[in-house]
Amino acid sequence: MDDRTRDEFLKKPLTAVLSTTGKDGRIHAIPVWYLWENGVFKILTARKSQKTRNIARTGRASLCIDQRDRGAVQWVTAEGPVEIVDTVTYEMRLALWRNYWGAEAEQRLERAGDNTPEAVCLVLKPEHWIG
Repeated sequence: MDDRTRDEFLKKPLTAVLSTTGKDGRIHAIPVWYLWENGVFKILTARKSQKTRNIARTGRASLCIDQRDRGAVQWVTAEGPVEIVDTVTYEMRLALWRNYWGAEAEQRLERAGDNTPEAVCLVLKPEHWIG
C-alpha cells in the first residue's frame, strides 16, 4: 500500500485493535477508536486502563486496522513508540467523536458526559508498517 492510499485508508472511521505487552509478557489487545493526524495515531483512553499502564512501562504498542467489504480485505498494522499526553480537552474528544459519529457527535458526547479528567491521549508514532 503506498503512502497516499494508506493515509486515505487510515482517515476512515474504522475500529482498530491496539496491542500492548503486560508485565508477564502476555499480549493485551483491545478494540479502540483513533484519529490519524499528521503522521500519528491519537487514541483517547482511561488514565488507569491496562493499555495505559502497559505503555507507561514499555513505551510501545502496535495498532491493526482492517476493513472487510464483500470479500475484499484491506488492512495495515503500525508499530512504534507511544507518548502518553496527560491533558485531554473537550475539543480532542469532540474531534474523535466527529470522526465516528459525524454531525451527531456533539449531541452524543453531551449524553455520554465529561470524562476528560480521567482520560489521557496515547500518541503512537509508527516506525514499522505491515500491509
